[in-house]
Amino acid sequence: MTDIASIKSSIISILKNDSTLQNVLGRDREGNIPVYASYITRKTSFPCITVMDVTEQSEVSGFNDSYDGNRKYSWQYAVIQIDCWSASGPSERDNLQVAVQKCLLNNTPAGVLYCHEPIVTVLDEPDAKPPLWRKSIRYHVMYVLEV
Repeated sequence: MTDIASIKSSIISILKNDSTLQNVLGRDREGNIPVYASYITRKTSFPCITVMDVTEQSEVSGFNDSYDGNRKYSWQYAVIQIDCWSASGPSERDNLQVAVQKCLLNNTPAGVLYCHEPIVTVLDEPDAKPPLWRKSIRYHVMYVLEV
């Protein structure tokens, strides 16, 4: 059994430990691989990746078939959004997006039972100072939560 926090933590760990992403991302000011569990701030070093859950909902059974005699279980559905950020331009942003998708294609996050194909959206901010180049990758995942 798992929860949304442990799924995000697992995704962050997978991304931080990928050698291709380590080479593309480098290290931030504190010497860490820049994969974060929150929004960026103006002090964030670029390029970087952010991981957050956008939505989460339960599917509760009407026939109590998620009960094993001791515990109840709830099927959870969540949308995990992974944003690839760059201040250098669209090429670096695109390279990050491809590396993230390849990494997660080869490594299933702990606790995830099902993962739908990703939806990729370009969310560039060319008018920002400095300009930010961003791609959002959204994964729909299912997991089981012990109630």
